Amino acid sequence: MSKPLPETLRKLEELKQKQSTEYTSKRDALAAESKARQERILARSKQYAAELVQKEKELIDNRSKAAEQGGFYVPAEAKVAFVLRIRGINGMAPQSRKILQLLRLRQKHNAVFVRLNKATIEMLRRVEPYIAYGYPSPAVVRQLIQQRGFANLNGQRIPLTTNEVVSAALGRLGIESVEDLAHEIYTCGPNFTAASHFLWPFKMNTPKGGFRRIRRHYVEGGDYGNREQLIDDLVLRML
Repeated sequence: MSKPLPETLRKLEELKQKQSTEYTSKRDALAAESKARQERILARSKQYAAELVQKEKELIDNRSKAAEQGGFYVPAEAKVAFVLRIRGINGMAPQSRKILQLLRLRQKHNAVFVRLNKATIEMLRRVEPYIAYGYPSPAVVRQLIQQRGFANLNGQRIPLTTNEVVSAALGRLGIESVEDLAHEIYTCGPNFTAASHFLWPFKMNTPKGGFRRIRRHYVEGGDYGNREQLIDDLVLRML
């Protein structure tokens, strides 16, 4: 017949059992939470893809209807621009330098997403000789973030290697993945400002094939200014 454990050993054994049970419960809870988050992310990714297909279908239908009536379909004005700095500081006026700093375009080949409104459009016009900008497609927004995106966490430049980086900073806003982040950007969602400032300014490569004439406007065969939807081509050459 075994002797009963001394009181001290018995309490230690009970404590170990309690800690083991708590650890198992926490581990299982974290695993369940992670699984649920992954399921939400997957469901939203499918939803985003379906939304884009529907939007493209509506665009084609609207163009067809306009053509049948002998007119042209004019799409809604863009809400977001991708803005790329293409020149250095030589000959730059102090006001232009200040605007570029406000846009977080501190160096040549830095780039950011900007919500378009009356104030930001005026800012872009004032620094137009130093920037190339336009309205990127959802596919290019996603590719940009996936390939060249870094997070700005407390002033630290952190690679976006996992969805956990996004979720830790923006999960409270319902942005839990890179897909959520891209969707918030290209739809100019209600949390666009938080999402765009979460992204460290992009550091783009020199474009393959180089620039043409950075001191001439794009519509005149140069590089600076608004390219509208044609910004996609420049972005892809600089990834």
